[in-house]
Amino acid sequence: MLNQSLPPYSNHSKHWALDPATVFLNHGSFGATPVEVLNKQATLRHQMESEPVRFMIRELEPLWWEAKSILGKFVGADPNHIVFVRNATMGVNTIIHSLQFNEGDEILTTNHIYGACLHTLNEYAKIKKFKVVIAEVPFPIADEEAVITALRSKKSSKTKLVLIDHITSATGLIFPVEKIVRQFEEEGIEVLVDGAHAPGFLDLNLDDLAASYYVGNCHKWICSPKGSALLYVRPDKQNKIMPLQFSHVYDKKVDEKSKWSASFFWPGTDDFTAYLSIPFAIDFMGNLMGSWSALQTYNRELCLSARQLIAARLETALPAPAAMIGNLSNILISPVNQPYEGPYFNYIHPIQEKLFQEYKIEVPIFTLPFSTRANWLRIAVQAYNSLEQYEYLADALYEIRATTT
Repeated sequence: MLNQSLPPYSNHSKHWALDPATVFLNHGSFGATPVEVLNKQATLRHQMESEPVRFMIRELEPLWWEAKSILGKFVGADPNHIVFVRNATMGVNTIIHSLQFNEGDEILTTNHIYGACLHTLNEYAKIKKFKVVIAEVPFPIADEEAVITALRSKKSSKTKLVLIDHITSATGLIFPVEKIVRQFEEEGIEVLVDGAHAPGFLDLNLDDLAASYYVGNCHKWICSPKGSALLYVRPDKQNKIMPLQFSHVYDKKVDEKSKWSASFFWPGTDDFTAYLSIPFAIDFMGNLMGSWSALQTYNRELCLSARQLIAARLETALPAPAAMIGNLSNILISPVNQPYEGPYFNYIHPIQEKLFQEYKIEVPIFTLPFSTRANWLRIAVQAYNSLEQYEYLADALYEIRATTT
């Protein structure tokens, strides 16, 4: 067994409440919120609970608009074109729920789609009678053109919507959404981009991207509190999209350009402090290393170095070019001989459990049913991680393989 003295986090870990007895390498699943951001949320909650009526009726609305304005600037969107939702999945549901389809219409997506979004499409397909079409994007992948080629091969005269990941969850790829949006939107096919990982991970300009719809989580790479995400709808599409939940549909007078986003303001009594903490999180993370650019560069360079050293230790090829990698990356662990039964929610792979129980490493492992079915480990790098942690992971994987082969 490896020396059980765990490798250190980076110096930036002091800003997080991470368990020092765990090597946490899975920021990508749920994020991890800095203590200072949590303290800001606690202050907002105290403000709410000290006088709930004052907060909800007098103070909340201007705070909501201010937070939306700051987030809009960060993601390159007019604040009237974005609204807050709890998570990216809720945003996808909002769009699919709102849109009208004729029987036989097709929604095109890829085999890299996030499981919750695939389930959303399949369930609504039963109700709305559209067909879900899957484009098979290869993995390992040679270049981004393979994504476009796969989508074009499945496009038909019945294609009404394309649901495409900006950054894939299980495979950690940055898809060429600018090219995809431009090609399909010019043909009159709406594009919904699932950018669950994108805010804070990549520089965004949603108004320039001009997708019909875009969803993104703030609680992942912006590191705001859990349950804070955005939904973007292009102005010419807003008349088709409504909140999932109707309550007091913003009935006070408001200028026409703000009318759509205002209708999402009040879904009912809730704790809105996760949304209101987003501006503080943007500022905090942007100053952690001096700028957002410096933070993104650190995360990407560490990710590229980590995947290289793990792959070298395991003597396995990297599955994707560096140009398609940011803070997430997959590394081949082992082939799989048994029939593929598909993943299920909260499934924990046996190797993942062994890493956690015996080596105190928290990192996900996926069995992916692509051209070469295999076990893949996904790393997700945030500022609190260090290269030493990934060296320790590589050694643990090597030791596990040596004892099981």
